[in-house]
Amino acid sequence: MVQGARSNTTWTDDNDPRIIYYLRPRARRISIKMDTAGRRVSVTVPGSERRLKDAQKFVREKYDWILVQLEAMPIAQPYVDGGEVLFRGQTYTLYSPSPRGHPYFDEEQRHLIVPAHADTLSGRTKRFLIREARTALTNCTHVHAGALGKTVNKISVRDTSSRWGSCVSRKSGTHISYSWRLICAPPYVLDYVAAHECAHLIHPDHSKNFWGLCDELVDTVNPAKAWLKRHGDKLHAVGAEV
Repeated sequence: MVQGARSNTTWTDDNDPRIIYYLRPRARRISIKMDTAGRRVSVTVPGSERRLKDAQKFVREKYDWILVQLEAMPIAQPYVDGGEVLFRGQTYTLYSPSPRGHPYFDEEQRHLIVPAHADTLSGRTKRFLIREARTALTNCTHVHAGALGKTVNKISVRDTSSRWGSCVSRKSGTHISYSWRLICAPPYVLDYVAAHECAHLIHPDHSKNFWGLCDELVDTVNPAKAWLKRHGDKLHAVGAEV
């Protein structure tokens, strides 16, 4: 494999455009990560550009494994009229009956109704899912934080690739951030992640006491963790292009 298209810190492999090399000066080692949402492979080049050849050699050695992992990726769920989208742990059908109107979901029929023009359907569907995620996660966070007698100053949702949530406490207040893709998981999984992050308001670690507090907040810790381990990659397939 040879060096492909290049920007300051990013290189695309000429032999396989699905493989992208990223320069990470603080990284200590070369690593390969599957990007389900982008349908590609992210390769970390540690230190400096001089390690690019080492990373390319590493990819050559692992290329058969990489192809297997790409083949094993969950089926992409692009936002197209009539397509299937994972939402609240169930498969919903996305419909866009008209270009105007407010998006909503029909739980009984398992339909996502997102009025939009063909060229705006993808963006509007994603924004709708993000809004639903923000509402659900904000409600769950306030419930669990309130049960602990704590206040969360800021709640945000992002499109993270490796963490479902994070809790940071500073002098300015506490900030909990979540992956919006949790709205695609069953509600009990979303609720568990909110409880998990709120438990960090008391225990900023993963000690026995921390997990004990999680169990006090919700009774679904083990099944929720198991669901994420088994199906978490499917959440990143939502919105992915074929």
